[in-house]
Amino acid sequence: MKYELETIPVWDAFKKECECPICVLKDRAKETYIKFYLGNSVMVPEQRVEVNKTGFCPEHFQNLLEKRSPHYLGLMTHTHFQSYKNELFEEFSKIGKQAEIAGKKLKTPLKDKKLIESLAQLEETINKKEKECLVCDKIEYTLKRYAFTVVYLWKKNEEFKDFFNKSKGFCLPHQSLLLKMAAEYFSGVELGLFVQDLFAVQSSNLDRLEAEILYFTQKFSQENDDKPWNGTKDAHYRLIQKITGRTTEY
Repeated sequence: MKYELETIPVWDAFKKECECPICVLKDRAKETYIKFYLGNSVMVPEQRVEVNKTGFCPEHFQNLLEKRSPHYLGLMTHTHFQSYKNELFEEFSKIGKQAEIAGKKLKTPLKDKKLIESLAQLEETINKKEKECLVCDKIEYTLKRYAFTVVYLWKKNEEFKDFFNKSKGFCLPHQSLLLKMAAEYFSGVELGLFVQDLFAVQSSNLDRLEAEILYFTQKFSQENDDKPWNGTKDAHYRLIQKITGRTTEY
């Protein structure tokens, strides 16, 4: 697959003092798409068709709520729910008929296989719908473009490679994203060199964070009360971000 380069935002993210520049880019992308779906796009028929069909995951529905744009969000949610309800009611109707048949077999010790299968199908439908999300889809594609830009700049730009090698590395989920993109973009020799650089950065920074979280925990002992924090006051936040890729304010 061909991806467009996104050099300016990638450079900006790498110039920040952070545990993962890809996380910075992800947060910016999320903010962009949340605003997009609460803007005039809600009145564009093609966008409404997409929203009606797919909707948003619980996390991004929450983000939409936090923006406090009730009119636009209400319009989207209403027509999305109508589409979702029609899908559910088809299954409700089928299950209702099977339940009625099963209810006439109360004296039979056997389980009603068809009813159980239909209930499992309903659960699968709801679980699948909960995971479908337009914001997630757009963020995923955008991050692939950013990952492509990272591996491209690592190959083509010595200054960027220096930034890369001196960075604080990446969270583990975005480490995987970069490795997948590198495997797609590079040949054998280049892939080997990229992996060596990435693992060297990751290893040194994982060691750094381990030392920082140890110092952080020891700082709570009474005998260390007068010692400085040495930049570790937020070590637990940063370590959780490094492990999970989930950013939070600290």
